[in-house]
This record gives sequence, structure tokens and C-alpha cells, in this order.
Amino acid sequence: MLHKDGSHLGYQTHYVVDGGKSRIILTALVTPAEVMENQPMLDLLWHTRFRWKLWPRQVTGDSKYGTEENIVAIEDQHICAYIPLPDNNHRIKFFSSDRFRYEGERDVYLCPAGNELHLDRPQSTERSLRYRARAKDCNHCPLKAQCTTSKQGRTLC
Repeated sequence: MLHKDGSHLGYQTHYVVDGGKSRIILTALVTPAEVMENQPMLDLLWHTRFRWKLWPRQVTGDSKYGTEENIVAIEDQHICAYIPLPDNNHRIKFFSSDRFRYEGERDVYLCPAGNELHLDRPQSTERSLRYRARAKDCNHCPLKAQCTTSKQGRTLC
């Protein structure tokens, strides 16, 4: 149903299905459309285990469910998680991280044009190291249109 302000009502359905030949629906959940698809996964799994007293050996899902939190929680319960992580390297039109070469001795990445990206300590965390090219290198690079729109230089995490 479309409202006069352009918004529309929406929902998503989530199912837990038995892996046997019958493909029996064990649990179903309907959520508002704004609930990200990966969020109810663990609650559905724990509900199914409690309700049906099932201890699955594996959980299978598509990349929409592939978050670090989901996979770690499932594997912590000694359940094999067959869930691909999303391919974040190829979701944008710019050079993906596999086009950059890491030089471990110097702790730098080299971009496709040969410029260096150095560790950006203020923007790095324990879980994510950020490397940044110098703005002047990127802003004068003939490959910039294929690499970044940033005026501060390309970053890699």
C-alpha cells in the first residue's frame, strides 16, 4: 500500500526449514521491512532449538545472513555455519582491495598506480586497520576516477 508521502508498508518473512527431504517449516517470523534480514537469524535458531529440542549439526543461509556476529555465535554452539560472507570488495565500481599489493617489510600497500598507502593510526582499531594514501598522490593520479572520489586520498581497511 503506497501512502501519499511516497512510503509504503512492507514486511519480510523469515523461516527455519528442516534440512530433510520434506523441508518442514519449523519456525516462521514476519518482521517490518526496515529490520535487516540478518538480524533475526540467531533468535530464530535459538527459538527452534528450544521449541523443538533440536540440535542441528549445520546451519545454511545465503550471504544476507553472513555477518561475523551470526557466524561466530553459531560456531560457538558447535554448529557448522555454511553461510557465505558478502563480497564487499566488489560492491562498488572502484578498484577492489585485491588490486592493492601489501609489502609486509615496510607495512604499506601499493595502489595500482604505485603510490603508497600508510597505516592511519588515528582511524584504526584493534579489529580494523586503516591504510590511507596521501591526498596529493590521489588527486594528481590518472587512475583516480577508477579508485576513489575522496579528496583526502584512498583508504583500505
